[in-house]
Amino acid sequence: MYSLRLVLMVAMVLTFSVRSFAFEGLVQPVGDGGTIAWGSGEVEVVRALEHGEDGGEPSPLSVRMAVSQARKQLLDIILAVRIDARGTVSAYLAEDEDAAARVRGLVQNSPLKRPAVFDNGGEVRVTERLRGALAELVLPTSIQFQSGIPPRMPTSMEGNLAFEGDGPPEEAGIGTRGYTGVIVDARGLRAIPAMAPVIYGQDGVAAYGPFLVSRANAIARGVAAYASTDDRAALRERVGDNPLVVRALSTFGSWRTDLVVSSPMARLIQAMMRVGDAVDQCRVVIVIDPLASGHGAIPVPDTTLPQTEE
Repeated sequence: MYSLRLVLMVAMVLTFSVRSFAFEGLVQPVGDGGTIAWGSGEVEVVRALEHGEDGGEPSPLSVRMAVSQARKQLLDIILAVRIDARGTVSAYLAEDEDAAARVRGLVQNSPLKRPAVFDNGGEVRVTERLRGALAELVLPTSIQFQSGIPPRMPTSMEGNLAFEGDGPPEEAGIGTRGYTGVIVDARGLRAIPAMAPVIYGQDGVAAYGPFLVSRANAIARGVAAYASTDDRAALRERVGDNPLVVRALSTFGSWRTDLVVSSPMARLIQAMMRVGDAVDQCRVVIVIDPLASGHGAIPVPDTTLPQTEE
């Protein structure tokens, strides 16, 4: 009995530790009780339960209804997430009915935490992740992952990008100085999180994005993570001990999912992504301002699959 109790205590400690120290990154509130952790990719919905008629524990029916409503909201949140500058999850799934049905099934069977037995009131909690099986379904195969061909901004836009920004230190031109990842500071630009953002240089040529990342790595880790702080200790899990810190000069596109950095910094990003494991590990964090519920492209629409984007 003592051994069993000890094993259970160790398991609880390990579980708590993994959850406590996992890199959540930017946590965006969405609607009533919903959140997206843009570091780990976890999407969560929490629904409070009402007391039973006699003030006791909630009835099984009320629990089932709360779970059903929470999973519907979870699906709505996932549908509204932006894949890239072109569309949302919902817009891409509109062209693939089979994938849309599988996404519905995945969310319908998403991990569920019920209230403890004899808990008066309590809550239900449903979760899914924008990684793994879900990412496999929603990341369009039309995206040219790891093509090695950097996309370009439209020529008509390049002439308007007359920004002035700090370049890398002079000695940085010699090499990549052992950089382990990239932190792009985009605070103040009202950037919108996306699953597959692109970072451009002022010359209009992309420095980082899906064209450098394998689809398998994008599914497992996300092309980039988002955070609301540039504290290196807080971001170490994603970008390593010696990240290159770059200031974004502007967003690009009507949805502000893509970023523009100075040409010297873009060249440095391109150089460092050719060595080490920064690309394989997707060691890029984009720092943006904290997002309020409903900001950007996550208004929690009342939708059913498939749905097209206007």
